[in-house]
Amino acid sequence: MENAALLALPLFAGLPPAELPRALAALDARRRTFVKGEVLLEAGQHAVPMGVVLAGRVLVEHLDLWGNRTLLGRAAEGELFAETYAFLPAQPMLVSVVAADSGEVLFLDPAKLTTPGCEPWRWQMLQNLLQILAGKNLNLARRSLYTAPKTIRERVTAYFSTLAVQKGSLTFELPFDRQQLADHLGVDRSALSSTLSAMQRDGLLTIDRRRVSLQKAEEL
Repeated sequence: MENAALLALPLFAGLPPAELPRALAALDARRRTFVKGEVLLEAGQHAVPMGVVLAGRVLVEHLDLWGNRTLLGRAAEGELFAETYAFLPAQPMLVSVVAADSGEVLFLDPAKLTTPGCEPWRWQMLQNLLQILAGKNLNLARRSLYTAPKTIRERVTAYFSTLAVQKGSLTFELPFDRQQLADHLGVDRSALSSTLSAMQRDGLLTIDRRRVSLQKAEEL
């Protein structure tokens, strides 16, 4: 990805083109390509860099001591990951970042953003980062809506309802495959599949691979 394309990404939006090289140099920017399944950042690491996905996708996962995996999020082109840990170098990462497919990432040291200075790029990037973090905080609040319920059906219903509101339609594409969806909801895959089949039989929804169509209660 060329510098002109970087300026189209949310983190760099609004930067004068002449300021971008200065910003990249000041933030110790470095590019890294990756392949599917590669671990980019591992749980337990300290003082990790902030990542910006330039191509491909990465998954943010938690693996407990007994091997249970929970998918906490993902980042696609233009999105950030590990920014919280990058600002808190004393805190060990509790999650790992794993490549969902092949691509490229740009690693930055965001601590350099808070270095005193009046460069135009610094203030613009801080504003951009604040907006991005606010959006991520909102997504975490949304996730609590569909991980709080105890039953799988309640979690599926809450999650699909959230997606319908976000997309403005009762028909939408899931961002995850079946295993990733199970991990994201914190449930067993086979139990999730059984629940989705039961919900189809009950006329609550139809699902074809990742495409879901919901039926509102008043239509039943």
